[in-house]
Amino acid sequence: MCPEFENNDYILRMVSQEDRLDLLKVYSDKEAVSFFNSDNCGGDDFYYTDYEKFLECMKFWESRYQVRDFVRFTIVDQKQKEIAGMVEICPSYKYSADGSKIGILRIDLLPEYENEKMLNELLTLILEHIYEDFEVQAVLIKAQEYATARRSILKQFHFVAAMDECNISFRDYFIRF
Repeated sequence: MCPEFENNDYILRMVSQEDRLDLLKVYSDKEAVSFFNSDNCGGDDFYYTDYEKFLECMKFWESRYQVRDFVRFTIVDQKQKEIAGMVEICPSYKYSADGSKIGILRIDLLPEYENEKMLNELLTLILEHIYEDFEVQAVLIKAQEYATARRSILKQFHFVAAMDECNISFRDYFIRF
């Protein structure tokens, strides 16, 4: 059974087809998509305007959880009673320099949630659980140069440039052990 995580402001729960219309708002927003991590995703940039193609993508996400590859969580804003975006956690050995398991973290948000307050609350919630629940020794996340709010929060949470710490050739990645 997939865990759920919750604080006073947000609930992270496994994505479901019931979320499709609200999540399509996230994935059809060009500004939101500019912050997404689509590296190594088979050429998919996660920009969807076609409802049927987005449904196919959601089915794929659900199937990957069934084989324990990764999990996608819907982010529910409890105060606004709306979906703010999605988080993916993918435990992997792929980028580890020492054979340890790294949790690749993706955070896809509506533009109005792409701010330090929300990112701080969200990362606090995720980091409280990710190491133990997903049995990872480190967390890897992308924050492009223009993602100033993300980079600021990552620095506050003691993330460091990943290229010096693991086997990743992509720019703009940060890691926390």
